[in-house]
Amino acid sequence: MMRGTARDYVLYAVMTSIWGASFFFTAIALRSFGPFVIVLVRMALAAVALGVVVRVRGLAVPRDRRVLGHLLALGAFNIALPFTLLTLAQVHVNSSTSVVLSATTPVFVFLIATLVTRAERFSLPRLAGIVIAFCGLAALSGGSFEGGTWGWPLVVVASSAIFATGNVYTRRYLPHLDPAVIAGGQIAAATLYLLPVVILSGDGARVAEPGVLPVLALLELGLLASAGGYLLYFRFILLWGSTAASLNTYLQPVVGLLLGILVLGEAMSAGQWLSLGVVLLGLAVFSRGRARRR
Repeated sequence: MMRGTARDYVLYAVMTSIWGASFFFTAIALRSFGPFVIVLVRMALAAVALGVVVRVRGLAVPRDRRVLGHLLALGAFNIALPFTLLTLAQVHVNSSTSVVLSATTPVFVFLIATLVTRAERFSLPRLAGIVIAFCGLAALSGGSFEGGTWGWPLVVVASSAIFATGNVYTRRYLPHLDPAVIAGGQIAAATLYLLPVVILSGDGARVAEPGVLPVLALLELGLLASAGGYLLYFRFILLWGSTAASLNTYLQPVVGLLLGILVLGEAMSAGQWLSLGVVLLGLAVFSRGRARRR
C-alpha cells in the first residue's frame, strides 16, 4: 500500500509532473535534434548528474558480477531500448497522444506481476479495465498520423510494456541497492550502448545550429526527467513496490495534455479524442479495481 510521509507524497507529485512534462520537452527538442541524439545526450547528462550524487553521498559502487550484470541488462532493455522507441515514435505521434498511451504502464506491470511473479491476482474490474483500455488502443492505432504510419502509437505502448518489465525486474533483483546506484548504473550502461547507435545512424551529423529552446529542453530531459525522475522512481519502487510506483502514469496525462494542447497547440481529430477517452476510461476502471481491493 502507498503509505508514506507528506514528504513522500510531495516527491511523488514532483516526479509525476516532471515525467508528464517530458513528452512536451521531447517535442521541443525534436525541432533541432534527431531522436538518437536526444536519447544519448539525455542519458549522458543523467549519468553524470547521478554519478555526482553517488560520489557526494559516499555510496559504494557495486563490484559483484551478478549485480553488474543486472545493471547492464537494465541499461539495455529498461533505458536504451524503450527511450529510443518512445522518442522515435514522437516524431510521428504528438506529445498529447504519447502521454496518454504511456499511461498503460501500470496495466503491463500488473499483467507481469500476475502472470509471472504471482504477486497480483485478477479481478473482474481489473479485467474490464484492461479490455476497455486495449479497445481504445486498437481504435487509436487505426487513426491517421503524420507520415501515414498507423503503427507508431503501438510503438509507444510497446515502450510502456518494456518499462513495466524493467520495473518488476528491478524490484525483484536489486532491492538491496540505493536508488541512486540503481539509476546511475543502468543509465550509465545505456549511454555506452547508445553511443555507437548515434555514430552508425549518422544522427549526430544532422545537428546544425540548435535553437535555444531545444537545448534547454534537452537539459531538462537529462537533468530533471532522467536523473531526478529515475532517482525518485526507484526510491518508490523499493518503498511501495512495482505496481504502486508505476501508478504515477495515471496522472501524467493531466500535465502532458495541458502542455501539448495549450502550449504546443496540438490538434487531434474527434476520433482520436474518442479513442483516447476510451483508453483513459479503461485505466480509470482498472485503477478503481485496485483501489477497492486495497
